[in-house]
Amino acid sequence: MRDVLLEKIELLRQRMVSMGLEFGLDHPEVLEYSKKIDQLHNELNQMDHNLSKVGKKKQSYCFYILDKKAYFV
Repeated sequence: MRDVLLEKIELLRQRMVSMGLEFGLDHPEVLEYSKKIDQLHNELNQMDHNLSKVGKKKQSYCFYILDKKAYFV
């Protein structure tokens, strides 16, 4: 589940940056992407917090981008 969130965040970030470069950072769609990314970050932080409560370490991750898709290892 954590990997899915990370992938969604990265793909939304890429779209947000692309839209921001094309339309400006204050464009409504760019701001919507930013809000969605914030929501997903909050979910990720909550997930990590819950894992720390039960004594599990969060997994470290690394990602790379290939053909406009983020991959996590």
